[in-house]
Amino acid sequence: MAKSFTGRKRIRKSFGRIPSIAPMPNLIEVQKSSYDRFLQMDTPPQSRDESGLQEVFRSVFPIKDFSERGTLEFV
Repeated sequence: MAKSFTGRKRIRKSFGRIPSIAPMPNLIEVQKSSYDRFLQMDTPPQSRDESGLQEVFRSVFPIKDFSERGTLEFV
């Protein structure tokens, strides 16, 4: 790490040369696999985990109106 002085005698650190570079992951593949786990589209409805959209819909449904005449269920 190189050090240099400016006019006011402040020490500046240069991080311009880093000896080892971390490998860059395939960010698109990470995002796609996360989205697939969230949707669980390849899993039949009766054997899906309680995560992602399945968990959200199970926590919200059934939805009933105030007069208890209609009900909306998640199947």
